[in-house]
Amino acid sequence: MLKYLKRTLYNPIRNSVKRLKERIYFNRFVQNETYQHYRQPGKAQQGKPSRLLFVGSGKSALEYKQYDLSGFQILAVNNSIKAFDQSVDYYLCSTNFPRENKPAQNRYCTLVSKVQYRYDVLSHALYHKLGFRPQIGKTIFLDGLYWAMANCFDEIYLLGFDHDYNKKRVAKWQGKYTTDQTSLSTLFNGEGEEPDAFYGQNTPDPLRHGEDNLINMFEKAKEHARQYGCKIYNLSSRRGIDVFDRPTEISHLLKNVSSKEQSTVTLM
Repeated sequence: MLKYLKRTLYNPIRNSVKRLKERIYFNRFVQNETYQHYRQPGKAQQGKPSRLLFVGSGKSALEYKQYDLSGFQILAVNNSIKAFDQSVDYYLCSTNFPRENKPAQNRYCTLVSKVQYRYDVLSHALYHKLGFRPQIGKTIFLDGLYWAMANCFDEIYLLGFDHDYNKKRVAKWQGKYTTDQTSLSTLFNGEGEEPDAFYGQNTPDPLRHGEDNLINMFEKAKEHARQYGCKIYNLSSRRGIDVFDRPTEISHLLKNVSSKEQSTVTLM
């Protein structure tokens, strides 16, 4: 009975409210000329490519230390900000992110709000008639990625979004949602159930969509990036759900690499 009421009554009302809010924010987006702060799809940016390092909480996040990030801006989500000793340029966290885990304001320059990563991104796509609905509200990765694509970043480099979940943890997870560390420690206390992220709740929550659906959403995001006019590269050395292109040459990004070594450094 409850499922029936949710499907026939609650969900339609909720969706109508969401669409109304999107329309209100779109009108503001146009009236306030907010679109001027976002990229003009299909038009090349002036000057050097604008680069963003987008970092999640997977173990590869710490690999940023081997790269020369001069010329990059950094967007960290949720607990991935703990990987950095210095403050980052942008910080974004999910609406249900535990309040006690949120970083101090001096740890980032700009907080990316829900208005920006949801309503501005949706309004931007509608305003420019991009022909698709950005995949906002699915995972924190996609929320941040679409915000980055709508902004003036020509190249988006990924670290910490490995999606290489511990299979034993996945088997135990079964869609259970909790952010309580005590409960999680009790749930994942067996041999071989070590965390698959360096910081965070260490749950395979994105898999609630199903792995095939997750891959499909990433493939769509890759195609959408072309319409925005930007490129996405995965810098991670780890292999999980592997959809996004990897740069064939990264020697120019590496720190403290000799000229001889640079000629052979590639990311396979």
